[in-house]
Amino acid sequence: MTNIWGICQINYSVCAPGLCRGKRMARKTIAEIRKDEIIKAFFKVVSEKGIAKATIREVATAAGCNRGILHHYFAGKEEIIKGAVDYVMTIYKAELLEGLSECDSATSRIKYLVSWFFDLCRFNLDFSRAWMEFVNLSKYDPTVSSTIRDCYEEVKGVFAKTIREGIRSGEFRKLNPVVTANVIMANLEGATLLWVVDAEKTPVKNMGKQIEDMITKYLASGQLNFVGICKGTARRAPTKN
Repeated sequence: MTNIWGICQINYSVCAPGLCRGKRMARKTIAEIRKDEIIKAFFKVVSEKGIAKATIREVATAAGCNRGILHHYFAGKEEIIKGAVDYVMTIYKAELLEGLSECDSATSRIKYLVSWFFDLCRFNLDFSRAWMEFVNLSKYDPTVSSTIRDCYEEVKGVFAKTIREGIRSGEFRKLNPVVTANVIMANLEGATLLWVVDAEKTPVKNMGKQIEDMITKYLASGQLNFVGICKGTARRAPTKN
């Protein structure tokens, strides 16, 4: 996930961290642009050094400002983390909802959601490393934990809503949308964790396509032969008489 977001060239006034295909947004104020620069610099430093070793001085240097300017916008690491999560959610939520609005079925929306998470230009390795640092910190910091939890709840809510729509339209079998949304998120975040731990041996792009296939087939037809899914020849599991 070398510039600030790996393979993506960033225009601070337009794009979110790691975003390749962002659409032009309303003109930002100088203060908003400066905060965006600090947040992106924070992601960069955290991805390289870890959150414990990332210093305010290094973040300020990476952002092209001094510590006084940084503290004018953020009191410390906690506030930058919250700002980073809020920023990502604001930018990506708008993009995500726009993409979903262009899908014509619940099945296509589920496919879009999964492929969106596995867009390696949007969520590249540096971004994923920094995000996992935030998640790890959330175990010990109540403020960070609340921010991360709210972020996940919002994303799971989008999945659950889509699943409900699929059940109503007859595309998906009847199941618990909330539980299923949690299972989907566990698959997505698990793949990200494997990638962060061993990027060289984790074929994350291919995993994304296979997870998409597994999820859509599970939603549509119920129990599946898991080995068949992995081989691309999924079959409905035999039913008991």
